[in-house]
Amino acid sequence: MIDATDEKWLLGALVEGGNGSRAVRPNPKVGCVVVAAGQLVGAGFHAVCGGPHAEVVALQAAGAAARGATAYVTLEPCAHYGRTGPCVDALVAAGIARVVIGAADPHPQAQGGAAALRAAGIAVEFAGDPAPAIRLAEVFFANQLHQRPWVQLKLAMTMDGRIAAADATSRWITGSAARTQVAALRAQADAVVVGSGTALADNPRLDLRHGSDSAAALPMRVVVDRRGRLATDRGCALHVHDASRQPTVVVTSQNDVDWSRFCQGGAQVIRVVHGDDWLRRALAELLRRGVCHLLCEGGATLAAALVQAQCADQLDLLIAPKLLGAGVPVMASLGIGTLADAHTWQWDDMRRCGDDVWLSARPL
Repeated sequence: MIDATDEKWLLGALVEGGNGSRAVRPNPKVGCVVVAAGQLVGAGFHAVCGGPHAEVVALQAAGAAARGATAYVTLEPCAHYGRTGPCVDALVAAGIARVVIGAADPHPQAQGGAAALRAAGIAVEFAGDPAPAIRLAEVFFANQLHQRPWVQLKLAMTMDGRIAAADATSRWITGSAARTQVAALRAQADAVVVGSGTALADNPRLDLRHGSDSAAALPMRVVVDRRGRLATDRGCALHVHDASRQPTVVVTSQNDVDWSRFCQGGAQVIRVVHGDDWLRRALAELLRRGVCHLLCEGGATLAAALVQAQCADQLDLLIAPKLLGAGVPVMASLGIGTLADAHTWQWDDMRRCGDDVWLSARPL
């Protein structure tokens, strides 16, 4: 059983793992610290997919001091050959005596690390609460357990829950500070998605104009357009940018729509057969195309569909100090007729962002 000292060092491993970025995907963020005689002798995190894992980095930093030491790692060490060798082998070869693990690995091929370590004579223990370690690698866990991207739903609204006025105007509800922070969100996502209604009404670029414009930071742009409304649109900003830097993908269920005009700018089309689980299958297809973290920026119909399908993992509400009275509601109908059936979430973070308020919530 782990004690308070173990929990302290596990926290250190979590902090170390937080140094990772989207560059690790589709791998998880992982941190590791090596402790000998109560002293930190090595630390590391997984920095880039294909590069050394956190355990290997920490062991290299520890050197000979790793022999007889304890390794604290946020995720169960892998026991298989992937892009790199098994971390279990590295821990055994370094002479580690004990390993404390934050959470078990959900990946079916990577599982078995704890058993392999015990078979090699290494003491292994797991954290009493795996939640912090799962939170660090939440994108990876959503990908593995649900076979879809981790979905972040961002909605900018007035104090009375409107995302546009009665005349459909919506720029800008929130201030420049909030828009800068949204650009930072986009830089962390693999793709940004909007519905066809938002694409037609707002003609968004979905770029990083308030943040970094480096090619490596640009997320894929995705439009959910089940009816093929964008197929003949010539003025859409989503297909006139350099597709080699920021590709556009349209997800549709229409087989009899000619998309050649829209695709002239480099856009791609994913066709998903219509059905009750259409959205989940569309998300699974995006995951197969490398979208591990998906940021949804509207509109009301797509937001409601994600919530109804239980595919929204985090809800970020940007609330401006404005009142409209009438206008477009933040979310379309969820088919709820009574308060007892309401979707229940828990607040995760609350902060000021310039003149606006940023609230984050997660489903219970």
